[in-house]
Amino acid sequence: MFGNLDAGGKEQRFKLIEQSADVGQVTEHCQLLGVSRSGYYAYLKRKKYDRDAKAKRLIRTVYTRYEGKYGYRQIQLFLWQDEGVWMNHKKVLRLMQELGLQASIRRKRRFNMTYQAAERVAKNLLKRNFTAEKPNQKWVTDVTQYRVGERWLYLSAVKDLFNNEIVAYQLSQRNDNELVLQTFAKAFSKQKDVTGLIVHSDQGFQYTSLAYH
Repeated sequence: MFGNLDAGGKEQRFKLIEQSADVGQVTEHCQLLGVSRSGYYAYLKRKKYDRDAKAKRLIRTVYTRYEGKYGYRQIQLFLWQDEGVWMNHKKVLRLMQELGLQASIRRKRRFNMTYQAAERVAKNLLKRNFTAEKPNQKWVTDVTQYRVGERWLYLSAVKDLFNNEIVAYQLSQRNDNELVLQTFAKAFSKQKDVTGLIVHSDQGFQYTSLAYH
């Protein structure tokens, strides 16, 4: 396919296969790039290198960053979000098993969480009156989830009820407090005067959090 390849050309193609091929794809990638499987594995042997070493380091870094709380599917999303690396979920699972990494079992702290949330539940000031007489008088906000391929994406938005304008929005692969806080940071950076503003939400966990209030 590529004609005669010198040693340098082969090395470059072997490196490309090493970086891109998952288990079961080596033969296909070798055929595509015009090199032999035996030559590719000889290349790996010469390097005396674990071809998954870089991927393992990334997985361990992300796993440690989130205190070992999450399984392979969440780690897959964090790899993409935090490191800009998209890795097949089967590969993430395999490498986590090789590394002996498992999601930890988190104990539920129902009393504390319920108590804290209840303290921050706000009164319903809107009372289903979804009209406004001027801008920045009444905002509504929510988080909506979308499935894109094998991933979930979360869209947080703030809408002004005066003209149904989207004041600000933020997209994330995690439905957490930070998503909502970033959305409101954008909203307040655009609006100069929000005196007397009412913000209405469903009072989910993000909107009853200490950070939000």
